[in-house]
Amino acid sequence: MKYSKEHCWVEKTEIGVKIGITDYLRNRICRNFIINLCDEDDDIKAGEIMGDVESCDFFDIIAPVSGTVLRVNDDVLMNPQLLLDGNVWFAEFKDISYTKPLMSEDEYEIFLSHK
Repeated sequence: MKYSKEHCWVEKTEIGVKIGITDYLRNRICRNFIINLCDEDDDIKAGEIMGDVESCDFFDIIAPVSGTVLRVNDDVLMNPQLLLDGNVWFAEFKDISYTKPLMSEDEYEIFLSHK
C-alpha cells in the first residue's frame, strides 16, 4: 500500500488501484456522517476531489491518481458506519495515467509526525 499527503491510501489491484482514507482522516469523523463519492465512469485527475465526508469536521477526499472510476464501494455508501471499523476502499480506478507522489508506510508515518 502507498499513501498520499492528502491522507489517502492506494492499493494495486489486477485492473488498477483501490483508494481509501487513512486513520488520520477516519479519526476526524463523528458518529453521524455522510459520505459522497464520485460516480462510475467518471474521469478524475490526481489532485481533484473524488468525494467528501460530511461530519462534525467536513473534508474532501482528494484523488491521489488520475484515471477512470471503474466502480465505487456501494457497501460503504449504504452503510457508512463500515468506515469506522477499519480500512474500507471508496473507489477503484482503472486506466491510471498519473499518480501524485506517493509514500511508503514508513514515509507516511514520518510525514504524520511532522504535522
